[in-house]
Amino acid sequence: MKDSAHSLFRSGLLAWLAAGAIVLPQAGRAAAEETAPVPAAGDGWVLGVAEVPAPQAPGAKVRTTARIEVLAGQQGQGSAPLQAAAPGQAAQQIADGVLDAWVGVLPGEGAALPPGVHAAALSWSASPMAIMRTDTDIHAWSELSGRTVCLSADGRVSGELTARFGAIEQIYASATDALLALRIGQCDAAVQDEDFLRQLLIFPEWKKFSAQLAPYRKAELVRLTREDLSAPRKAAVRQATSPERLRELARRQARDIAFEVYLDQTVPDCH
Repeated sequence: MKDSAHSLFRSGLLAWLAAGAIVLPQAGRAAAEETAPVPAAGDGWVLGVAEVPAPQAPGAKVRTTARIEVLAGQQGQGSAPLQAAAPGQAAQQIADGVLDAWVGVLPGEGAALPPGVHAAALSWSASPMAIMRTDTDIHAWSELSGRTVCLSADGRVSGELTARFGAIEQIYASATDALLALRIGQCDAAVQDEDFLRQLLIFPEWKKFSAQLAPYRKAELVRLTREDLSAPRKAAVRQATSPERLRELARRQARDIAFEVYLDQTVPDCH
């Protein structure tokens, strides 16, 4: 098992090193942030998201959030304080001045917004997509009945796969842990945002886990903003949450999570 694990990752690790893609998480993120699009310096804007991650405990393993909107608020010069706001309450909190902006998936379609609140699609697919081993016998969502699916606690579909398809959901603390469980055979599939998984599958180490179930429903990230924002705040919000910046963050997110999985699966075998 150790030899096969080492063989699996050695070739990919060398390729990543040659391309300069493998770096320690903290150092890599800092270096990437120096060249990433930098949000305009706003004057204290507040970003709402459905869930705000708890601070990482001292000494805990590095874990990157599965939610791209959280990264948009956390990373970069001029980043915004995050405030939890349920999707069904976000628009009203913006109208009341509690939030300047909110990014996430809104429930339902075509709901009327309060006066003074503007909605913009961000061209980011949060649609639930599944990945599996390429030798899987699962070829449709209905075939997940009675099968195990690994999800992260900060994912978007907890409870839904059991109710809709009869899947057995296993919830892990992070996307890294859920994807690691898929790799070591603890579940039959893993489900996350479509646009994140498509970035992850670019890496050669994920070729054996590239069987897919296309999303069974559509979900897109939406940005809500106050229409009376000051010009500096409006510029900061738009730059921090633009589709272009989300795509850049997604590339870094996939790289970091892939490396976190690599470390947990491979490094313990070397001792």
